[in-house]
Amino acid sequence: MVEVLQAFVNQGSEFEGKVAFSGAVRIDGRFRGEASAEGVLVIGESGTVEADMHLGSLVVHGHFKGSVHATERVEVSETGVVDGEIHAPCLVVAEGARISGHVSTGKSS
Repeated sequence: MVEVLQAFVNQGSEFEGKVAFSGAVRIDGRFRGEASAEGVLVIGESGTVEADMHLGSLVVHGHFKGSVHATERVEVSETGVVDGEIHAPCLVVAEGARISGHVSTGKSS
């Protein structure tokens, strides 16, 4: 999955609220709230996201808490931690990743 990075939230930054975007966004800081996007959200290793999200794709290298409804896929790397709900047609989980919660995959997700 290759997309041009549209925004980057660096480590040490925090924000709260509702966001909407297209393209790719990477969060290495903290975000709390709601997100909707047709693109990709990448949570970096130092990133923490607590949110309800409707996205194209989610890539988790850091910590995600909440619910995600992805139209394409969710990827959780070996450093990724997910606490919550995942609804996606495709889920990729690396060895060492941690997922706690409800997972729903397949075309009806």
